[in-house]
Amino acid sequence: MTVRAYCMPGIYMEDVKPFTGGPLAGLNLAQVDGDMYFGYSRPGLTIGGFVRAHFTERISGSMELLFSQKGSKGIAEVDDPFLGKYTARCNIGLNYVEVPVTIRYEVAGIGGEVGMSYSRLIGSKEWILSQPPVAIDAERNGFEENGLDYIVGISKRMNKHVQLNARFQYSAVSIRPFSRVPAGYAWGEKGQFNNLFSIRVVYEL
Repeated sequence: MTVRAYCMPGIYMEDVKPFTGGPLAGLNLAQVDGDMYFGYSRPGLTIGGFVRAHFTERISGSMELLFSQKGSKGIAEVDDPFLGKYTARCNIGLNYVEVPVTIRYEVAGIGGEVGMSYSRLIGSKEWILSQPPVAIDAERNGFEENGLDYIVGISKRMNKHVQLNARFQYSAVSIRPFSRVPAGYAWGEKGQFNNLFSIRVVYEL
């Protein structure tokens, strides 16, 4: 089966193969909702590959295999009546292997995508610099090993092979329940959730 490609001035066109794929790499800007800090201040790497099935000229589905870094980073100036002023810091680093599955609709080189991503936690680190010191216990304060995220994204085709992709991703289930968040570092009682934007370069063979 051969899927005919759309025509667009300035973009090299040919018949689209039923299946395409290739490498991708980019940057995550992440935060964790449910901690005491706000802002996409934790940068991380996202890198891997994908395979795409082209169903029609405009509709395709893809599956990716990624290494993805998420987490959060926070800094706060504290004025303690006993200790005086000091800078409190919090850092959460989470490394995942992810398998996103998305469906895309593309017109004139612009594609919108929606989907879900299954993730498996392969490494985590967390530290809090505060007064009094906050101890982190790997078991008592551990993160969930399995995750599931919602995905919404948009892509711009630059030429025959290269696309720029921007993606928003949010946890569908908590990455750590409220009961395991270090005392005094939870916002609300629903637990914690990954929240991130990704900017990626996709090379489609």
